[in-house]
Amino acid sequence: MRDEIVPVRENLPLTGAHFLLTVESPAQAQAARPGQFVMLRLLGRSDILLRRPMSIFDVVGEGSPTLIRLLYKTVGRGTDAMARLKSGDRVGLLAPLGHGFFREDYQKQLGEVDEVVHLAGGIGIAALLTAARELSEQNIPQRLFHGGRSAPDLVGWEDFQPYVTDTILATEDGSRGHQGFVTAPFEDDLKKNREKRVLMMVCGPEPMLKACAALARDYGHPCLISMENRMGCGVGVCLGCSVSVDGTGHGAYERVCTEGPVFWAEHLNWNTGT
Repeated sequence: MRDEIVPVRENLPLTGAHFLLTVESPAQAQAARPGQFVMLRLLGRSDILLRRPMSIFDVVGEGSPTLIRLLYKTVGRGTDAMARLKSGDRVGLLAPLGHGFFREDYQKQLGEVDEVVHLAGGIGIAALLTAARELSEQNIPQRLFHGGRSAPDLVGWEDFQPYVTDTILATEDGSRGHQGFVTAPFEDDLKKNREKRVLMMVCGPEPMLKACAALARDYGHPCLISMENRMGCGVGVCLGCSVSVDGTGHGAYERVCTEGPVFWAEHLNWNTGT
């Protein structure tokens, strides 16, 4: 973990109020692991005091990575200000943070499954790309299910194409792909392939996370959940991102920023909310 002031290289507008922010930070990019995140600070803004948590969408560079890419959607004052960043501006970046997807217990599951299925809801897709790339280097078969409210909300899925054998899109309004929640075509697939053992890797809004956890339980598949809770500090001090778990850890709660953001679905206490 390093706290640095880093330059903006690009802030590319996409569809549906989404942006792809690229910053240059070689040390942080090279230390980043799949599923980790950053806390971004806007400089010179006394009206925006807290850092914004952002999943590390990608790390790129010739040879060793030097750039970090953050995929985000404008939803409030902080992200609106981020949308006005331009090349040459500077931001504060605390990174990389959290435990990602490939700790030893996660890695062990890969030898026991037939494929990995990534399930992304909206901007939750930002947490999954670097994991997909690393899995492809291990020749693990993968597919992507990506859902959103409408077609402009489906961003980032094209970057998965070198790593997945198939991509299934869904929108609630039917403007692209399956009409309805993305969990519906995924459950249809589970029903047709009951003999197949999959590792689910999921990130999205809380109702989707709960639905995926239920599918994992009902069909007997291991499921990793990447959570996107609001955070004040990102380093485990403020406890604002704590979630209810199955009784281990810090009493009956663990911190998304330090014990997470990736958890086994059965470790989370879905009955009382997260």
